[in-house]
Amino acid sequence: MTKVLVTLCVLGALQATAAAQNETGTPLACFYCKSGQSCHTVPQTCSPPQDACIIVQEHNTLGAENSGTYQSCADSRQSLTGFLAFYFGAKVAVEIRSEICKSGDCSAESTPSRRAISNVPNGLQCPACYAPGFESCESDGNLRCTGGADQCAVVVGTLVQGAVAIPFAGRGCATRAACGIKTLESGVFTYKLTNVQCSPAPKAQTSSATRTLAWGPFTLGSIVPRVPLFLPALLGLCLC
Repeated sequence: MTKVLVTLCVLGALQATAAAQNETGTPLACFYCKSGQSCHTVPQTCSPPQDACIIVQEHNTLGAENSGTYQSCADSRQSLTGFLAFYFGAKVAVEIRSEICKSGDCSAESTPSRRAISNVPNGLQCPACYAPGFESCESDGNLRCTGGADQCAVVVGTLVQGAVAIPFAGRGCATRAACGIKTLESGVFTYKLTNVQCSPAPKAQTSSATRTLAWGPFTLGSIVPRVPLFLPALLGLCLC
């Protein structure tokens, strides 16, 4: 029994060591950098269970327009990847794109450019509001969702930047990936969300004003009867 336990411990140690190595078997090293803070110019060696380099690019308009990039070692099994977004109003948004790679120094040369989210309405809508400094907010209207944001989200959490932490609450449209956030180190802020509730966004209502623009009952036949009435008057003017 003792030999079995020793063997398991050795195997566990070997697996943990392998997790921090790249595909060539050498220790994995990644650049560490966060916008607005000092960055390491030399790759930093990763420690188990970190098995990948992560690059997170953020663009937000939470009060002011901010963009930034975060790079570090990461555990690929615990990292969100791809595109996620919250939209708390027509001009209040958080867009984050995250990528990982498992080859040493893979984040050395460049960072992914911010993928522009489609601004085309997707036919859905959600109640929207944003309240920095508060833990709740009440919607005063609906927001038309765009692109891949097909969830209505209610969010409560904290924005952290350095030694400053600001509570906030928001409602609006969100991508499904955004609904799974608890803590996220990003390019501008660290997001610590204490409550995220998401539900499928309902279809947006079509206003009566929009419907009158359609070519419904209006046909060419509605114009033709007016032509004989107008033509004699025009001829009379020409004969004078």
